[in-house]
Amino acid sequence: MKVTVEDVSPVQKRLKVEIPAQKVDEYITQTINRLKKSVAIPGFRRGRVPKNIIEREYGPQIKSEVLQALIEETIGEAIKQSNVTMLLEPQLDSSSEIEAGKPFEYSVLMDIEPEIEVPDFRKFELVRPKVEITDEEIDEQLEALRNQFGTVETVDEQRPLREGDIAIVDYTAYIDGEEVEELANEDYFIEVGRGNFNETFEQGLIGMEKGEEREIEVTYPDDALNTLVAGKTVRYKVTLKNIQKRNLPEIDDEFAQRFGIGLKTVEDLKNKLREHILKDKEEAAESLLRNQLFDKLLEGADFPVPERLVEKKLDQMVDNIAGHMHERGVNLEKAGIDEERLRQKMREDAIRQVKTELILDKIAEQEKVEIPTEELKKYQDYVDEHYREMNVDKAQFQAAVFDSVLPKLRAKQTLDYLLKNVTIKDEEDSVKKDEDPLTGQQQESENKE
Repeated sequence: MKVTVEDVSPVQKRLKVEIPAQKVDEYITQTINRLKKSVAIPGFRRGRVPKNIIEREYGPQIKSEVLQALIEETIGEAIKQSNVTMLLEPQLDSSSEIEAGKPFEYSVLMDIEPEIEVPDFRKFELVRPKVEITDEEIDEQLEALRNQFGTVETVDEQRPLREGDIAIVDYTAYIDGEEVEELANEDYFIEVGRGNFNETFEQGLIGMEKGEEREIEVTYPDDALNTLVAGKTVRYKVTLKNIQKRNLPEIDDEFAQRFGIGLKTVEDLKNKLREHILKDKEEAAESLLRNQLFDKLLEGADFPVPERLVEKKLDQMVDNIAGHMHERGVNLEKAGIDEERLRQKMREDAIRQVKTELILDKIAEQEKVEIPTEELKKYQDYVDEHYREMNVDKAQFQAAVFDSVLPKLRAKQTLDYLLKNVTIKDEEDSVKKDEDPLTGQQQESENKE
């Protein structure tokens, strides 16, 4: 077996394998002999069918099976000989025809880790965002709770639709004068002013009365996810069938007592909301801090990434979105979202995530970051407890769990390590050293050359 490696790009190599004709002939003979024992051809006893008849009747199948068997048999040893460490499974690139008496050649593409020069992260300075809570934010949360526990009822009086009402509408859609059936709907509920449908459309409904018909034009951006409307002006013909409104409960002590043991007054509820908001803001501040760190790491370490890693990340991102939509009873197609456009919109974020994961992995290797034993034990205990009830092989189950979990644990451990080794200043303390406290202008440093 002859193995050669050639560079395709800084993050991909092509592995070429040539298998001698003798080996090919052996596999062809083995495949034919196996078929002779199992196939039934009129005029011949089972197992007595001549070789040339088998080749004539099952030629394509023989070639396909031999090709697959030769690759499966040799790829492992070929990769070992290449001394290339891959990030993903190899991808078949090309293959020659299977012919008796001739060598067989194939090539695979191997995605490899890019050359990453880790910046000196110990010189990084990060700013932790200041966390503040306002009374307005507490009031907004209270209002959200009111909406959540409000009741919906039909508006009996004959009055125009207002912002905040729920409109029940039928609508049809026209683009360049042609009706687009995919955009039509009946008995569709729209909470006006929430922006969940389309802001222009919702504002166009305001002032309508029950039974009224109206035309509303909406111009969509070129990059709209729904290819039917992207870059086009849609004329909607709308009929308002009914108006509903929310009856919101009073914010009083009785209302506050709905939300947990120990809550007796509105003030108790406000304090509870303050705790939740504080926790959310602290988590958001930590997220912003991490993003600052990632920005600095990526600024100081520009490198290409394998395209297949980006595509794999995009698959995960699309699956996450589709999963959330499925929980609400819709899918991408039903929502009019073109998957390819969605992938294009998320592509830059996917590249950033892949680069971040690669550089964290490089730092973990460089700094010898290890996952704590107690963390590993927790997942080993999970495997020991659950593999029987899931009726799976323990080794396979363990491999699946650890393949999924270990990269995330290592990345988290590496991130914690980095944050302990950079300088972090609170937002109010991050005034520039040479800034005039009165004017806010940058002063000339005496030592500046």
